[in-house]
Amino acid sequence: MNVLIHFKKQQLEAFIKLLILENEKFIKKDFNLDKSLMILLNDVQEYYRKIGESTEEGNVSQLKTHLDIAVSGIDPVKLERVKTRRRDIVKIACYHCLSSLNQTLENSLVQVKNIINEATENINQVLLSAYQAKLITNAIIKKVDTIDKCTSLWEKLKENEQILLLDKKLKLTILQQDISIILDQALSKLKN
Repeated sequence: MNVLIHFKKQQLEAFIKLLILENEKFIKKDFNLDKSLMILLNDVQEYYRKIGESTEEGNVSQLKTHLDIAVSGIDPVKLERVKTRRRDIVKIACYHCLSSLNQTLENSLVQVKNIINEATENINQVLLSAYQAKLITNAIIKKVDTIDKCTSLWEKLKENEQILLLDKKLKLTILQQDISIILDQALSKLKN
């Protein structure tokens, strides 16, 4: 499924903020941590399912199973029923889930940021080249103040064969709306 890369970044950052809150509950030894952590795991799994990231969805599913096994009174490592220290087993499972989920989310966020940074660098180069070739001027830059105008400007720039080729390369990783957002950010910097 094609999803705005900026939406992915925003969603991953929101999940990381929620994960920080879960970590604070862990530190405070909150008895409801396992329930709230399971809700977060469900939300993250649903997010990965919707965007079509099956590997990450599978990783989160394994974490849910790990936590569910611990909550049901079975040691998730030894797979033996626990008669004593049940709360400790749940706490250890929560720690494992928090740690693993953090790693999964951070890795996803790094990938998304790398895509955005590469696209931003390419678009900045296009703008500088277009400015140097007098395809755009300061007057044009000042007039472009909405996403729709950014999209129109990009369409005009694509009349150049090299920019058209770069557009095709960018569309392998991001959507047209992402290009317009990055272009808008770059032009905003040039206006100042």
